[in-house]
Amino acid sequence: MSGCDTWLGVSEVDLDDRTSYQGLDSEGMLDFAVDFPAQVERAAEIGQGFVSSSRLTLRSPRQVVLAGMGGSGVGGEFLARLCEPRASVPILVCRNYEIPAFVDPDTLFIACSHSGDTEETLAAAAAARRRGACVLCITTDGRLKHFARRHGIELLEIPRTDPPMPPRAALGYLLVPLLWVLGSVGLYADAAGEIEEAVPLLERLRERVGPRVPTARNQAKRLANQLVGKIPWIQGTVGLMSVAAYRWRCQFNENSKTLAYSSEYPELNHNEVVGWELAKRLGLGVEVVVLRRPGDHWRNRARVDITRKLLKGKAKVHMVEAQGRSPLAQLLWTVYLGDFTSLYLAFLNGVNPAATDAIIVLKKELAGLQSPQE
Repeated sequence: MSGCDTWLGVSEVDLDDRTSYQGLDSEGMLDFAVDFPAQVERAAEIGQGFVSSSRLTLRSPRQVVLAGMGGSGVGGEFLARLCEPRASVPILVCRNYEIPAFVDPDTLFIACSHSGDTEETLAAAAAARRRGACVLCITTDGRLKHFARRHGIELLEIPRTDPPMPPRAALGYLLVPLLWVLGSVGLYADAAGEIEEAVPLLERLRERVGPRVPTARNQAKRLANQLVGKIPWIQGTVGLMSVAAYRWRCQFNENSKTLAYSSEYPELNHNEVVGWELAKRLGLGVEVVVLRRPGDHWRNRARVDITRKLLKGKAKVHMVEAQGRSPLAQLLWTVYLGDFTSLYLAFLNGVNPAATDAIIVLKKELAGLQSPQE
């Protein structure tokens, strides 16, 4: 039976029998997910070690900008949301070749590229250096590492793995050390305490949704089965769950090889909610996953409940409530559940979650282009 048969809801994959999909996971993406709690611990050690020997000269930045694309940039998105209620300066993510006009010597500019060869991030880092910003580079290797060493720029190296780990599987390495970096400039307190809560919480979640747990007791496997042949639409409450919804969307895109969309409350109640009116008549194969957390504004929690009623008969709605006390623990718990769900859906779809053929083709096409100014 071919992999494409899974789109018709027919699959030889049994999520409770790992041997049935082992051949689809040649790069070990599921193993990377299983190891994630330990990765978070190792990343915390890297962050602590870096700040103890760091030579960052800017101790009171007026703004923080993180440049990064794809999985290398999502850590910045998480950081910005985590810092909204606590940081005294703005934290923005730059996903472009060009940087904001306000970047200056009072800016902490973090260039993050897992491979070290992301062209947009390299261009942004060079521009920030020319502006006199305090630049920090985060990478495993590549041109960004050489750029940092050539110009005497602070470098935070994260581990290279064998087999190679895609950026989206390296979230712990790309996020957690940043908490210590921001703590060193007075913008993020008690990262150690939050990690101390988050790691055992993630371990307990793994015990509930990991590959050894049968579907009957496994929330991630059950949800993946519901999403076969569907378009996942992830709705998150503004703030932490909004960026978690974005992560879920990207993981469905890259791991599961399926279209997925994300939106946030309360904004979606001012436009998107009306767009669902013809969903049933148009036969849209969409399933909604709502991400929320105990700390949400009570009006947004009410909006979720009312919107769920409005979607009745138009789309099936799956509810996910974040676990944990601290914002970081809640965010990582929710993301971890989504990572497992996207991997299980990839196997049900009959695809290799590590493969990103379209991105590789696009990069090769771009590599052959010359600037119109040349």
